[in-house]
Amino acid sequence: MRTSICFVAALLLAANASAQLRYSCRSADGTTTFSDRPCTGQLFFATPSESLRSQPSIGTAPSHLQYMSPRCASLNDALRTAPARGLKSETISTMRRDYQAECGENENEARQQMSRDSSAQRQQRSAEQKAQMVARNDAKLREQQCEESKRILITKRNRPNLTEGERDELKRFEDNYRARCVP
Repeated sequence: MRTSICFVAALLLAANASAQLRYSCRSADGTTTFSDRPCTGQLFFATPSESLRSQPSIGTAPSHLQYMSPRCASLNDALRTAPARGLKSETISTMRRDYQAECGENENEARQQMSRDSSAQRQQRSAEQKAQMVARNDAKLREQQCEESKRILITKRNRPNLTEGERDELKRFEDNYRARCVP
C-alpha cells in the first residue's frame, strides 16, 4: 500500500471569499490531475481560477479628490471603479467623455488647489526648520558667551589685591553673569 502526504497551499482571496479554486493533485507515482474539489490522500496545491486572476483593480482614489465638488468627486469615483464593477468599455468611454465635459475644469482647479496647499505646507515646514535652526544657533551663541563670561569671572576672582573699583566691577560682572547665564 502506498503512503502519501497531503499538503495544502491555500491562497487567501480578499476580493472574493467564495472564490473558486482549482486543485492540482499529484499522486505518489507523479501523475497530475486537475479538479475543482480537494484532492484526497495526495499532494495538492490550490490556486485561484483563471477568472479571478484577471479581475481588474479599482486602484486608489486620487489625492485631489478631496478638493473637488461632491458631484464631480462622486463621478470620478464611479469612473475609477467602473472596470471592477464590470461595466462595458463603451459605457466607460461615454462616462469618461461626460466626466471631462462636466468636471474637467473642476478637476484642474482641484489639482491646482492641492498643489497650492502642498506648497504652503512645504513653506511652513521650511520656515519652522529655519526658526528651529536660528533658535539652536542663538542658544549655542549664548552658551559660548556664558562660558567666556565664566572664564573671565574665574580669572578676575583669582587676581590678588583688587582695588575698590575692580571689586565693584567684579560684583557688577557677577550680577550680570547670574542674570544672563544662571537659570
